[in-house]
Amino acid sequence: MRFLAIEHCLPSKAVTNEAQLEDVILKSEAYLSAHDVRDLRSRLQKSLDLTRTRVRYLRGPNETARDVGIRAGQLALHASGLNPKDIDLLLYAGVARGFLEPATATIFQDALGLVNSSCFDLLDACASWLRALDTAHALIKMKKHETVMILNCECNYELADLAFRHLEDIDFKFPMLTIGEAATATIVTSSGGEDSYYATFKSWGQHRGLCQIPLPHYRQFENGSASNDLQSLTFYSYGERLFKVVFRKIIEHYRSDQRINLFEPDIVFSHSASDAFSERVAQALDLRNVYLTHSLFGNTVAASIPLGMSHAIKHEILKPGMSVLIGCGSAGITTAWCRFEYTN
Repeated sequence: MRFLAIEHCLPSKAVTNEAQLEDVILKSEAYLSAHDVRDLRSRLQKSLDLTRTRVRYLRGPNETARDVGIRAGQLALHASGLNPKDIDLLLYAGVARGFLEPATATIFQDALGLVNSSCFDLLDACASWLRALDTAHALIKMKKHETVMILNCECNYELADLAFRHLEDIDFKFPMLTIGEAATATIVTSSGGEDSYYATFKSWGQHRGLCQIPLPHYRQFENGSASNDLQSLTFYSYGERLFKVVFRKIIEHYRSDQRINLFEPDIVFSHSASDAFSERVAQALDLRNVYLTHSLFGNTVAASIPLGMSHAIKHEILKPGMSVLIGCGSAGITTAWCRFEYTN
């Protein structure tokens, strides 16, 4: 599989930790005592320091998710030298979306003029892009499709409730302060023969409650294990507990698969939920040359891995012929590892 383009687009508004904390305090003062407000600020600042969050990019006034997503797609088409008519499949792979029905992919298929492309959505939380890459590889290998664009537009900050009504809200609200917005577009095609691509995925659905965005009727699908007071279309993430489980599972996953643990990468990319977390995993597995981007962009959800790759390409760090390893731990819980030789 060849990568014809990996491009990204960021919204225009850079939001520092200081600005983010001021917004949180402003929205929380009506619910908390002055003492608790000071405690909240201190604890949030400490957590931001631990995750190494520095800045995140969010949409500015009159800037839409559609604008950001279209721009990423246009950049990828330009970088690849392809005509929109050359794309025969569009996979939309991200959490942020405009509809439950129809596929959000239809918005970008239409806007980018991909008239010869079929399209659909693929969702597995922060692992969505890697799932889509695996799907694209399989479809290309089966010769069902020739040239595939994978697009996501992780612009979903409306689901972040920044008002802390109790200090205990930190348990499930802190991770939203690390979220940044971004769109990416990746175009892949056949390498013309056998390649070194390999991916492996594992899931533990019993841990789904650690990170979720419920719909209004979520109780109709749950077995009573979910809380009865979840607000629909609101982001909940018990970050500390989630990291502990993912840390254990992603390491077990790596060690159980020789096609992954015997691979010697030139560069490693990971989902950027936290630079500190990625470094802990790398240290535990003796992995080197991990490309970290959380401090640059925050947690950009399913856009984080292709955003990191795009950034590395632009800085001439990811080059053709390099052996690439990708690791991802995602809500669900899903863990994934993927290896390939980067060719363009």
